Amino acid sequence: MSFGVCYYPEHWPPARWTVDAQMMRAAGLTLVRIGEFAWANMEPAEGQYAWDWLDRAIETLAGAGLQLILGTPTATP
Repeated sequence: MSFGVCYYPEHWPPARWTVDAQMMRAAGLTLVRIGEFAWANMEPAEGQYAWDWLDRAIETLAGAGLQLILGTPTATP
């Protein structure tokens, strides 16, 4: 059975992501859903996209052995 959680890395400093990922694994989590409310971070200005923070978050969470579900950002600006 898979056990997952919603996580909002855009609300936390990147230095915290590794700690959070380790705590998720220690709690037995296997899945993490991210991105569904992060459109303002993905497109901070019209036509300007910023994926670097999302790439780092994915690398951090996947590096801890977590599977990711990337949500479709529905809360667009």
